[in-house]
Amino acid sequence: METSIKEFKLHVDLAVEARDLARGAADVEVEGVEEKVENLEHIKITTINILNNIGAGKVGKPVGTYITIESPPLKINDPYVNDEVIQAVEKSMTTLTTGKLNPGDLVLMVGLGNWRATPDALGPKFIEYSPITRQYHQFAPDALVEGMRPVCGIAPGVLGITGLETFEVIKGTVDNVKPALLVVVDALAAQNVDRIGTTIQMSDTGIQPGGGVGNARHALTEEELGLPVIAIGCPTIVSASIIATQAVKQFCVNSGAMYNESVSSDTIKSILSRFGGSLAVTPKEIDDIIENTSKTISMGVAQSLFPGISREQLELYTT
Repeated sequence: METSIKEFKLHVDLAVEARDLARGAADVEVEGVEEKVENLEHIKITTINILNNIGAGKVGKPVGTYITIESPPLKINDPYVNDEVIQAVEKSMTTLTTGKLNPGDLVLMVGLGNWRATPDALGPKFIEYSPITRQYHQFAPDALVEGMRPVCGIAPGVLGITGLETFEVIKGTVDNVKPALLVVVDALAAQNVDRIGTTIQMSDTGIQPGGGVGNARHALTEEELGLPVIAIGCPTIVSASIIATQAVKQFCVNSGAMYNESVSSDTIKSILSRFGGSLAVTPKEIDDIIENTSKTISMGVAQSLFPGISREQLELYTT
């Protein structure tokens, strides 16, 4: 897989996958990286702390904390599993925002992506299902449940639709609204089909929109925007080159044929060349995955931002 990633210039969105690549076949922990794994009834939570520039250089990710929540039953919309994942998202949000957010602070939530393309609509859907309360604080405070902080949200779209860079829109909004925290949600690319709709990554290091599909835009980070940025994502696509490589390898193993990495790579490249060198693949049930995952993430984030307020009350303030 590492060769395919380099050959096709793929960006590795998930820290757990980048860490595995850095570990290599020897599976030796990377210097400057710490890992903690927690197994619950239906989910696995992996916390990766990249401690210094050595670890960042080896893994290819900025220094910071990356929390990965994995649950294969998540994509089938099991209510019991969803509740467990919501609680995990809430707990992870609290961990990532400790010391960065005070009660009553304004939070800006950003849903990245193209609402016209289902696999890329996770961010806009997240905004749709998130409680938005800033306007009530300004114009109808009596309509709020006691203890609700001001939260606003935006889905800035993509350059091809709006003619505006995502960073330009968000920087202008941040400068005018002056939130204390930015929560950014975006669809990710995975290097394994099993991760689509089953994995949620959360980090305190910001995000680079479009990185997973080789169309990287200006990064949304604390250094660039001047406030803490919590990035949340779920894989919705896998590169066809990765799938083809894995299929060819498995065929060789099953049939006893010799695997030639160079020939395999050149063949896959020639087939994908008509698509500009790459092709993103998503499952046919992506509509349900986007709908379910966006609701789950939005509720987990909301319960963290509005502690002590019931889920039913929070749903009254969704857009």
